[in-house]
Amino acid sequence: MIKSVLNKWKQYKYRFVPWIAFNLKDRSVREVPKGADDAIISNKAVANFLQCFFKSLHEKETSPIKDRHTIFKENLDIMMKQLGFVTERQCSLLENGGRGVFVTRGTVPAKTIVSMYPGAVYEQYEPIFFQSLGNSFIFRCIDGVLIDGNDKNLSKLIYKSCQGRDRMGPFLSCDSSWLTESPHNPLAVGQYVNNQSAKYPANVAYQEFDIPSDFPFQLLKYIPNVHYGASTDSITHDRLMRVVVLVSTRDIQCGEELFSTYFTVVQ
Repeated sequence: MIKSVLNKWKQYKYRFVPWIAFNLKDRSVREVPKGADDAIISNKAVANFLQCFFKSLHEKETSPIKDRHTIFKENLDIMMKQLGFVTERQCSLLENGGRGVFVTRGTVPAKTIVSMYPGAVYEQYEPIFFQSLGNSFIFRCIDGVLIDGNDKNLSKLIYKSCQGRDRMGPFLSCDSSWLTESPHNPLAVGQYVNNQSAKYPANVAYQEFDIPSDFPFQLLKYIPNVHYGASTDSITHDRLMRVVVLVSTRDIQCGEELFSTYFTVVQ
C-alpha cells in the first residue's frame, strides 16, 4: 500500500503547483539554460504543422449528424494519411502509470509533433490552487504560465465555462472535445504522456508555442486550449494563446509508448 502511494506521488508531484513552487532549486530532472528557447523545431515549423493538419481535418468535415465517436475514428484515419502515424490513449507500461499515449499505427520520425497538451491556460497571477489539488495534469511552462489538462471534475467545469464565454456566436474559438474519449483533434492527448523512468527514457519533449494572431480563424476550433481569465483590458485583449506541443526526440515505432520529463526549470 505504501509503495503504491509513493509511486503515485512520484508521478504526481511534478504537476502539483505547491510542490513546484517549493522545489524550483531542484534541477535534477531537466534544466533549461538561461536564455534558451527550449525548442527542438522552429516556431514556423510548429505553425505550419498545425495549420496543415487542422486544415485537413476541416476540409474533411461532413454532416454534423455523425456521432462524436465516428468523427473521431475518421479523424484518426486522416491523421494516418496526413502524418503517417496515429497516437492513442491506452494502459501505460508503467506500474501504477494509469493511462499513457502510444503510437498505434505507423512510425513517428524524429523532430515531429506527436501530441498537444490541452487545457485551461492560467497566467502566473491567476488562482489555480484548488484546481491543482489531487490533479496530476498541471503543466508548468518556462515563464510560469500553467496549463490544466485535467479532463474531469472542477477543471472540466472551468474549461467548458471559459469556452462558452469566449465563443463568437456560432463559431468556436477553441476545442472542448478533448474532454471526452473522442477528441475531434486526435493530437489533443498529450496530458496523458507519462514521465520517463529508468526503464523507459524520454522519447518526446514539450515545446511551448504561442498561436500567432494571423492563425486562420476557421481552424481555431481545433485548438484544445482556452484562457482562464477573460479579456477585459488592454493587457489581456491582444494576448496570444499559449499551447504546448510534444515533439519526438528520435524515431518512435508502432507499439511504443510516449515518455517525457515533467519538470522544467529555467536558470
